[in-house]
Amino acid sequence: MVWADLLEQSLIVSHQEERDNWPTLSRITQDVAKLNIVAADTLLFNESLLVEEGLGYAVCFDRLINTGGNSNLCFRPLYPVLETSPSIVWKCYQSLSKPAQAFLDTLEPLCKKENAAPTDLAAPV
Repeated sequence: MVWADLLEQSLIVSHQEERDNWPTLSRITQDVAKLNIVAADTLLFNESLLVEEGLGYAVCFDRLINTGGNSNLCFRPLYPVLETSPSIVWKCYQSLSKPAQAFLDTLEPLCKKENAAPTDLAAPV
């Protein structure tokens, strides 16, 4: 699929896309108001439920929800490829649960391996 294929489709997007002034959807058209955005949410899982009900297409990263095996959903990459960096944010000075701390401890070396700036994980926002 190419970006222009989405021009006439019903789209489900993240709230972050709108907040950041449409960095992804502006690849489809400079006039984002022309797009048929039917829903926006902060959780892809919720968006996937809307897709399953036939409300539209979710514009998202690959491998964040189950699209294999017995799933009714599939992922189709868009071309040309758009590279972007996800962010992880947590409440400043929050005491983390053991699983949350283990997640961050596992994530930190992976981010450093991907050339993340050391301060990206040094202090929560």
